[in-house]
Amino acid sequence: MEGRGILLLFLLLPLAGGLLSCALKPAERKFGERGKMISAGVLFAVLAAVFGLSLWAVAAVTKGAEDLTLYVPNVCGYGLNLTVDGFRAVYLTVASFAWLVSGVFYAWYGSHDASALRYQVFTMVTLSCTLGVLLSADLFTLFIFFEGMSLASYVWVAHERTAEAIRASKTYLTVAVIGGMVLLMGIFLLYREAGTLFINNLTLRYYFAENPRAAWAAGLCLLFGFGAKAGGWPLHIWLPKAHPEAPASASALLSGILTKTGVFGIFAVCGRYFLYNADWGRLVFWIGIVTMLVGAIRALGSIDIKHMLACSSVSQIGFILVGIGAAGIMESDNAMAVTGSILHMLNHSAFKLILFLCAGIVVHRLHTRDFNKIRGFGRNHYGLMILMLIASLGIAGIPIFSGYVSKTLIHESIVEIYHASGSGIYKFAEHLFLLAGGCTFAYMVKLFVVLFVREPSPEVQAAELGRGPKDMPRASMVLLFATAFLIFIFGAMPEVSMIPIGRLASDVLPYGTLHHVPEFFGPECLKGFVYTVAYGLLILGVETVLVRRKRVSLRTTPEYVDRMEKLPTLEDNLYRPLLFRVFPAVFGTLMRGLEKFTEYTAIGVFGFCKAVLAVCDKVVDALILLLRRTVLAPVVEQRSITLAEAICNPIGHIGNGFRKLWNLTFGRKSPKEGDCVEAINRARVGIADSVKLVSRSLSYGLMTFCIGLLILMVYLLWSFF
Repeated sequence: MEGRGILLLFLLLPLAGGLLSCALKPAERKFGERGKMISAGVLFAVLAAVFGLSLWAVAAVTKGAEDLTLYVPNVCGYGLNLTVDGFRAVYLTVASFAWLVSGVFYAWYGSHDASALRYQVFTMVTLSCTLGVLLSADLFTLFIFFEGMSLASYVWVAHERTAEAIRASKTYLTVAVIGGMVLLMGIFLLYREAGTLFINNLTLRYYFAENPRAAWAAGLCLLFGFGAKAGGWPLHIWLPKAHPEAPASASALLSGILTKTGVFGIFAVCGRYFLYNADWGRLVFWIGIVTMLVGAIRALGSIDIKHMLACSSVSQIGFILVGIGAAGIMESDNAMAVTGSILHMLNHSAFKLILFLCAGIVVHRLHTRDFNKIRGFGRNHYGLMILMLIASLGIAGIPIFSGYVSKTLIHESIVEIYHASGSGIYKFAEHLFLLAGGCTFAYMVKLFVVLFVREPSPEVQAAELGRGPKDMPRASMVLLFATAFLIFIFGAMPEVSMIPIGRLASDVLPYGTLHHVPEFFGPECLKGFVYTVAYGLLILGVETVLVRRKRVSLRTTPEYVDRMEKLPTLEDNLYRPLLFRVFPAVFGTLMRGLEKFTEYTAIGVFGFCKAVLAVCDKVVDALILLLRRTVLAPVVEQRSITLAEAICNPIGHIGNGFRKLWNLTFGRKSPKEGDCVEAINRARVGIADSVKLVSRSLSYGLMTFCIGLLILMVYLLWSFF
């Protein structure tokens, strides 16, 4: 099949898998467990096929294949533009493999889930949209799939339908919708300034913009929209809320893959439109520093296993943003920072795939996430212990594991910035980077000790766990061990494994290829590792003081206390008050003021009209008085008459005269005097009453409005012709 057709398969195969899940639901009900196995097998085949397509894409890009683009016309008026390059091919492989592992895990995790069909369908829809984001060649196509991915993944967060899940899903959807609308605004501004939305054509367009302020406004809107999905500070609030409430298989994808779609958008903005712009690089760099520290500190203080891993994701996104910002600051020589950021994206996806699925096993067995209740869960569960150990060492940046390689590249890029600029602020930033790494080391040690060193809690003892492989699905165990093996191989032999992958994936940005590779196991690079461990041990000592214990020993039974629980958060203390109190109060006051202004304006206009009518009434009274004393003097009785009577009475008298003339001519009896006058006045009173009733109705207003529109249309047509 041609490359273009295969690109379309990336989008259609997952959707077909979702439809097959719906079609096979009756079979599950009819055949029971056998039907579930058939349905799971079909989904596994679809996910395996998508993974095979991603491997084909990697092979095609490696061989230098051309014509790997696809244009789908007439979609939202603009059309969809898809393409594959080195970065896209590599991350398509990572995403499809993560979905494959997660899907196999959910077959066990959700075996008794009554809403499994809903989860499976929306998982496949999310996969299709995620692959569409990664394949997007222009920002409009990216936006279409980006929003579809956000809306479909919302179902993951709300899946459990608990009060906490509903609240978290609202937070997730609010951030996604607001971020998406700001992103769309940025796309409009960018198109006006750059004249194109194709990512590869945006290179250096900032320097040709007629209005630099508008160009910056476009960039800030795009950074806001993509940063909201990536989880960068201060838009990170949805991660600590959404990840703990979603199923473990969904949390692994939310953290490991979906956040990287936002990072991909930030790459496109920073590495294309703002290429070689040091000011923009500094902005992203310091956002990354703050994100890194905020996430690490929140994770260190958490005693909820999934909440800790979610805050850890925020911190690791900060590491990636630091690398992207460093690339912008370095301007010309920045391939090291870019390669480090790309490799850390891949590493973080692998780490969180293992960590969240292992955490899912704990939560699935114990139905709790509290450290005080899950401690000692894995003391005899050696498979889980090995997986958690490798992933923890990798994310902490320990040598011979892949996380050390990517973090070292980013760290060395910060050191180069310091040597090139001589500014002490970057030396300070370097130590903040190492401090965040020390926090990562500390909270991962804490998690490992809780699960595998502490004495089992009463909840663990009551569940009679510790039976090894029976607590983990074998298929998922094999795939996770394969992932852990890659983490070790990539870290032990980076020059022949990770660096070539980084060079292949770095073609997403025009930063050049990494030629100078640092000596990863040399004294300069290991010095950063030593500082990280030193910071980590110091933080562990401080954290130990903050945790109440009965005895000072690793095997003692501790009572973990969440010291961060009562600290203010951006969501509860800023965003929610703004959205639900300040904004409604401010705009409500404005609307009430506008209402009063309109009311008083209407009263003024009404008063003016009333005064005019009063003057007209006096004029009419004067005319009636004049008529009574002249023309109508013979017929006016000793009472006042109205204008209507003054008009109708003469007509009635004229009618009576004609009747008399008619009767005299044809010999009939003369009618009574005043018959026509009384008849006309009775008709006049009836018509007046009807007019009053009609004029007070809504139909009258609508009728007059329509008549006005009709008159306007006739006038416009007459003017046109």
